[in-house]
Amino acid sequence: MQEIKKRKTTGQITLFDVAKYAGVGTMTVSRALRTPDRVSDKLRQKIQIAVDTLGYKPNVAASLLASASANRVVAVITPKIYDHSAQLWLNSLQTHLAKEEYTTLVIESYHYQKFESQMLDALYSHNLEAILLFQVEDESFIEKILQNKIVPILNIGKDYEGLTNLNIRIDDSLAMYMLTEYVIKKGYQHIGLLCANQEYQIFQQRLHGWHKAMLAYHLPTHRVINAAKPANFSTGSELLPDMLLNWPELDALICTTDELACGVLYECQRRHIRVPYQLAVTGFGDNEFSQVSFPALTTVALPYKEIGEYTATLLLDNLKNKKATNGIDLSAFVPVIRMRASV
Repeated sequence: MQEIKKRKTTGQITLFDVAKYAGVGTMTVSRALRTPDRVSDKLRQKIQIAVDTLGYKPNVAASLLASASANRVVAVITPKIYDHSAQLWLNSLQTHLAKEEYTTLVIESYHYQKFESQMLDALYSHNLEAILLFQVEDESFIEKILQNKIVPILNIGKDYEGLTNLNIRIDDSLAMYMLTEYVIKKGYQHIGLLCANQEYQIFQQRLHGWHKAMLAYHLPTHRVINAAKPANFSTGSELLPDMLLNWPELDALICTTDELACGVLYECQRRHIRVPYQLAVTGFGDNEFSQVSFPALTTVALPYKEIGEYTATLLLDNLKNKKATNGIDLSAFVPVIRMRASV
């Protein structure tokens, strides 16, 4: 007899338990319970036996949401919903999907890192039309979603070979290269890079872009601090003294986020370091506060709003045509340098 795990919080049997007992995927169980006419009689009976044996009771709230949206629910999974890039992309996506009467279900995977089965259970408790992955890096998690690939799955961010036709790659490396090259062409020679805890793939791309630009102009790449701390204002303020202590000749500091850069600006004011005359500072991301910092922060903007609109268009086209779209072209969506007073 199979070992059945109940929910830790409620003690209820989960959708995964039913799927495991019946020997089918969770999406198949969800489809059999919500739209039984789309499942064969033999498979439906097999699943019903598992439901009756285990005493499974569907989540009523989730069922109401799924039925209210009339099979037009699109799930979005992203590590951190409060991230500026995620907000820009998601707002644009939701605006365009809502015009076609789609409901967007957003799941923040950051809070489910140790409870992956709960997240998948919540995901498959809805009768989804599609799943969108935004900046998701966990390949094992993506693989588990692909194992139940009945609906279209779009991946925005890191390339994943299992989704060759529905990948939208965001090039942080190019954006960082352009930003670093801009600082170099402004005449700065002793340039440092300040990094903190970010999604690994994003960090690797930004580090690569900085290295590539520095080496292209024959400049040293040793002035780097990568802290295992959150990429926020406090970390930027705390790490500036370390940068100056290690490299007193520093004349420009590129930060991998706007939050880090604004923290550096605050510390410069406290230490009476004149920006940009004694030290130029740049961020990354073009957050709203970068425009009102003192001095206003030079940064680079990625076209997340446009990519959100493009994602919605690609998804809707896929749902209407029921086939993958080849030849995705994002060449028009290039990063933009926001030239302000901090450089």
